Amino acid sequence: MKKRSLVKVLVLSLAAVTALTAAFAAQASAKRFVTDDGNIACIMRSKFVRCDVYKHKWTAPPKPKSCEFDYGSSLYLDQKKAGFACVSDATGATMEYPPGTRFQTGPNVCRLRKNGKVKCKNKDGGYGFTVGKKSYSLF
Repeated sequence: MKKRSLVKVLVLSLAAVTALTAAFAAQASAKRFVTDDGNIACIMRSKFVRCDVYKHKWTAPPKPKSCEFDYGSSLYLDQKKAGFACVSDATGATMEYPPGTRFQTGPNVCRLRKNGKVKCKNKDGGYGFTVGKKSYSLF
């Protein structure tokens, strides 16, 4: 009977370790970065990119009625298009990088530009966004 209990404990422990390892691996696969001026924080995963702009002088499109959360300061890029995101959290990015730094996850590429700008593009679809304190563009 004791041997069965020990085996059960070992199996459950192994399952817990496997689940934690998978969770950490998923978190580690995300790339997080901040512009050198600290104004834009982004997160990239294999299927999307999101950048939050803390201070900006441009006006975002009107908030959709379907958005219950914050709107107008976050841009996204997914597998189909780029646009403004409705968000209720933060990117979690804290590490600042200099202009010229390039990040890639899957078909998505982001490059930090001069003057605190970020340009993100889906190489497969050719769409994306450029954003900075003074302006943004969707393409």
